[in-house]
This record gives sequence, C-alpha cells and structure tokens, in this order.
Amino acid sequence: MQRFVVLLLVAGVLAVIGLGLSAPRSTGPDPLTSAASPTPGAVQETPASAVVETKLTPPTAPAAVVSAAPPPAPSADVSSRPEPAARSSQQLPLPTANPPAVSAPPAPMPAFDAAMNAVLAEGYPGGSLAVVRDGKLVYTRGYGFAKAGVAATPMTRYRQASVSKAVTGSLLAQLVTNGTLTMDLRVFPYLGVAPVDPRTNAITVRMLKDHTSGFAGDYFLFESRKAATFYGVASPPDPDTMVRWTAHYQLATDPGSTYHYNNTNYAILSRVIEKATGRAWIDLVRDMAKPFGIATWRLGTSLARPADEATYYEADTFKFGPSVFDSVPGTVETPYGAYDAASLNGAVALVSTVIDMARYDQGVAMGGIPAPELDAIPTKAGWSYTYVYNGSMPGQYTFVMRVWDGAHLTVMAGAFNHRDAGAIDETINGRILDAHRATTAWPAVDLFPNY
Repeated sequence: MQRFVVLLLVAGVLAVIGLGLSAPRSTGPDPLTSAASPTPGAVQETPASAVVETKLTPPTAPAAVVSAAPPPAPSADVSSRPEPAARSSQQLPLPTANPPAVSAPPAPMPAFDAAMNAVLAEGYPGGSLAVVRDGKLVYTRGYGFAKAGVAATPMTRYRQASVSKAVTGSLLAQLVTNGTLTMDLRVFPYLGVAPVDPRTNAITVRMLKDHTSGFAGDYFLFESRKAATFYGVASPPDPDTMVRWTAHYQLATDPGSTYHYNNTNYAILSRVIEKATGRAWIDLVRDMAKPFGIATWRLGTSLARPADEATYYEADTFKFGPSVFDSVPGTVETPYGAYDAASLNGAVALVSTVIDMARYDQGVAMGGIPAPELDAIPTKAGWSYTYVYNGSMPGQYTFVMRVWDGAHLTVMAGAFNHRDAGAIDETINGRILDAHRATTAWPAVDLFPNY
C-alpha cells in the first residue's frame, strides 16, 4: 500500500494526516479571544487546534503525489478560526490608483500569480512569493503594495509572525544536539525565578516547545502594561520582568498535561536560549542561517517602520488598540505599539524576505538546518508529504510550504501585509497548494544568484 503524509502547521502547531487518519478540530471558542466576540482594539493571534503526532512507517514502494485540493470551508486540515467582521468599504488606507506594475520574471507561473492575486482581490494590499523547485529559485515576485505608493517586491521584508517559532525550534534542536541545552531542563529554576505556584518549577524546555506549560494566559502578548504598573517600571518591561510576571500567576493545568497554544511559551524559551548561550536570539538564528545564503533576517520592533519593510494593515475589528509604550501613549494602530514584538522575540518577531524564508525551509528539508519538529518526515525516496507552517499576527499573514512527491521538492514561502483573521486567511493555504498542483511545467532557471 502506498502511504503519504500531510503536515499542516498553523501558528506553530503540527498536524499530521495520513491514510486513515484525521486531525481533530477545536470545537470550543478560540482560547485567545474568549467565549465572547473579540473586543475591538484587542491584539489577536489565531492559533490552531492541538493534534496528536503520529509516527509513520515509510512505504516500501515510491509514494504518489499528495493531492492537496482545498476544502470549500474550513476542515480538519486547517485550524478553526473566527469568522471575519464585516468589511468596510474603506478598509485600508491605500491609494486609489492601480498597484504599480511589476516586471515579469523570465518564466511566468500563471497558477501562482492567480493564487496570490486572488488574495489581493479580497482587499489585501500586497504580498510577496518565492518558489523553489529542486533547490533552484524558479519564481519570485511581489504583488500590489508594500506600503502606500510603493510596490511589493521579492526583497520586501515582512514580519514572519509565528513562522518565527519554526526558526526557534530549529535553533533549539541545534543547541540540544551540541549539548548546550537539554529538553528536560527546568526553566524557572534555571532562570532564577521563584514562582507563586510551585508546579511552575516543573515546566521544562520541552513543555515550552510543545505548548504544554500550563500557563493560564498569554502574558507576554497581552499584559506588558499590567506588568509594568505592578513592578513600577517603564512600559513595556524587559523580557526578564515579563518572566517574573508570568511566574506570579497560578497555572491553569499541570505542566506537561494539556496542550494550549501560547506565545509566552516561546518568548520564555527565547530567554532560556539567550541565557544558555550568552547571546541574543536574533544573532544565534542569523549564524544558523548564514551558511545557506540567508542575509535579511532581523528582529522586528513594534514602533519601527523601516523603508525596506512592508507597512502592516490590520483587519478593521482589531485595527486600533491601547499602546503598551510609554513613549507613544494613547491609541495606536495595533501592529505599531499595541504589543511589544521585541519582548516576544523568538515567538513572533523575525523579519525576513520571502526568498530567505524559502532558503530556510529548503535547508530544513535537505537536513542542513535542523527541523523544528522531533522525528521529522524525511525528504527521501519512498516518502511523500506536504508541510505547511503559518503565521498570523496583526497586519501580517505568512506561510512556508513544502511538497515532496518522492522525486521533486517544491518549497513555497509567502507573506501578506494584511490578514482578516478569519475566512479569507483560511483559503490561502489551499490557493497556494492548488497552484502547485496545477503547475506541470517548471521554469528551467535559477534566480538565487540574483538575490
């Protein structure tokens, strides 16, 4: 019997789907938005439901190409997310003129262009895409606007949201392999923090990575201002203060017992990594990536609007929120001060071009960069899989996808400077995978030397 596996990672969660297997969906309210409708102005990240990893045995015969047609509505392949709010007729502050023309690369790929343009037609201002086939960059371009009057290009940088967690997972795997860290290290004693709830002392590196810490809230994302007030320090507090703030809460569940997606897990994991190495997270991941030609990675900060980076336009419902920065008081656009990206660090704060995210995923597929998952599906003859990792934070939606059919490897990385946090975002994975499936002739070029 031929066997295949489909991997879907949405906001950092692994789903495994094989023959005869299904991934459970969350049937309750989104854990970050509460049972009621989200309050306008609130920071929202939309996590996926938890699923159980399944160990698969490789087939003895070459596997068939995975069919990846998207469902007409959210299914078990895609995490359950809230429906979008009604879209206003003036949703984004963009020029009324048509987007500037983008010169076509040597070999057009109409299926991918159609997929990306279909998302822009829903009101997304811009995005960028990179496609790698068997190690060669065969297609890359920008679509629409990076910011008002400025075209998106292959070299536009975007915040990567939770795709940052994949990179952190790769770094952690490297540090465990070289003996710098162990997965069973107890985090809070290591950081020198005495928690209120004694169970918190049992939280390990593995539990942070797997989102089974038991934390009751996403404190790094939502409670910078509260922590600053409590400790009498400037807002936003530094990450070590946020670790202490996290430790003053009771846990919701026993450590290691329950999955609950939480950015605070990876924010604290980043601090553990930095203490173990004596170096900043961003410097470590840059060093890991440099041998693979990755040169555009940097740490995103909430208040900065760099000229080479897209401007982020959040959905109307969450477009504005209270600032957590004393230096910029009052109400702000949510991507620009309603949370502290730098404090979240390896949870959501990586900034990159789509080309360098494709380089990263290509490196993972070929074994040069450690995979963020334990027991990763191998890219070798006799296996066939589809792998998707998504990120979603205010004003940004990102993906890295990898399709291995047993003979050819395709890596696709993309980003948009908008999200609806709902039904439209749900279609993006399917559109891109459909474009891959519809493409039968691949350009015989390699654009990597140009970038």
